[in-house]
Amino acid sequence: MKKILIVEDEPAHLKTITQYLLRQNNFNIISAPDGELAITIAESEMPDLIIMDWDMPRMNGIEATKILKSKTKTASIPIIMCTGVRLTSQNLQTAFEAGAIDYIRKPVDETELIARVRSMLILHDFYRQKIEGERKITQLTKDISEAEIKLLQTDIEMKNKELALKVLFLLQRNEMINFTIQKLSEIDASDKDKTIGRIKQLMSHLKQSQNERQWQEFETHFEKVHEDFYKRLLMRCPDISPNEKKICAFIRLNLSTKEICALTHNTTKSVEVARTRLRKKLGLTRDDNLNTFIFNI
Repeated sequence: MKKILIVEDEPAHLKTITQYLLRQNNFNIISAPDGELAITIAESEMPDLIIMDWDMPRMNGIEATKILKSKTKTASIPIIMCTGVRLTSQNLQTAFEAGAIDYIRKPVDETELIARVRSMLILHDFYRQKIEGERKITQLTKDISEAEIKLLQTDIEMKNKELALKVLFLLQRNEMINFTIQKLSEIDASDKDKTIGRIKQLMSHLKQSQNERQWQEFETHFEKVHEDFYKRLLMRCPDISPNEKKICAFIRLNLSTKEICALTHNTTKSVEVARTRLRKKLGLTRDDNLNTFIFNI
């Protein structure tokens, strides 16, 4: 059973968030009324996720997050910042710099809350598996063969790919749900022709668009798995385009062209064209393998 720590000083907000979580999942919910107590509880209970209010007495959420992230024991616990007033891009940047991995606005929407919580729990499981896998490799290098080590590394790489994709799909679904709800609420059902037109536009948008914010969140998760990948890529190819960066990330996850098409909503031909342009930019010859090159970055 997943354990979630809710740090919230307002009883009404605490009750709402708790009810939303328990309605959808069998979570073990614990709570704290301020950041100072949250740190103590987090160290003793080691929750799988923390939902942190920003403004609280004694110690606010930003200060508590910084302290939790500075401690080895609690540094890997994902924290979702929850706020109803600090919603500017500068505020959100402050939360991310403190160590929060996501945020949610008040009043809390149940669908958004569940989607974000599920995404972060998957991510937390991934980190734990990644760390455990690295620990196993360190222990086994003394008494197993090189071939066995390679098989273990391959298995971990496949798990990395699977979990990173799950995070991406959850983020995509979450963004799509929120966008759909917003646009449907704006439709005037009294005008039939106009309603049909708006619905068609909405369907087209959902099929073709890939929200920039969702991609930024995925890149954050990707970089935590493949540290400094983009930095090394840009050193090799400074003029690479944003779309080509996406292709490189998907190749690094060992995705097939078909899987890349599904994620980017592009045709096979357009992805192949993008791969060809990428090869030219990277200076690869006909004999060079693009996937091997990307894996070695």
